[in-house]
Amino acid sequence: MVERLLNLFWILLGSAAAWQSWKLGLRGPSGPESGLFPFIASCGIAVLGLSLMLARASRVAQPQWPDARAGLRTVGVALGIALMAFGMDRLGFVVSAAIAMPVLLRTIDRASWLETLILTVGSIAAIVLVFGKLLGMPLPRGPWGW
Repeated sequence: MVERLLNLFWILLGSAAAWQSWKLGLRGPSGPESGLFPFIASCGIAVLGLSLMLARASRVAQPQWPDARAGLRTVGVALGIALMAFGMDRLGFVVSAAIAMPVLLRTIDRASWLETLILTVGSIAAIVLVFGKLLGMPLPRGPWGW
């Protein structure tokens, strides 16, 4: 019964998100609009929820729950993404990425501190070079101008 309710939740969530993204617009005179990708993704969610609803329910005698460390990793990922999202306008891309990436790398990949430092500096430098310099995209600048 719980499975069916969860499947119904995914169907309703996907349908509601598809409706909202449809209202954003799928295609315009210059090509795809901002609602196209969310529309495709939300239709996928609704279709997968429907396919799970139509499939036979699986009976598991003893469900296996993740250990407590999995919950801590989830909190670490949410914290890293929140740091990036809230710090971008206030601190700029470089500083917020330099704060968020070690949190994410140490949480998800459990990389060593040396690997974390190398990946953080290298990826920030590559993003600034490719997107900021070569493609000319304006990356958010912090109060220090970088």
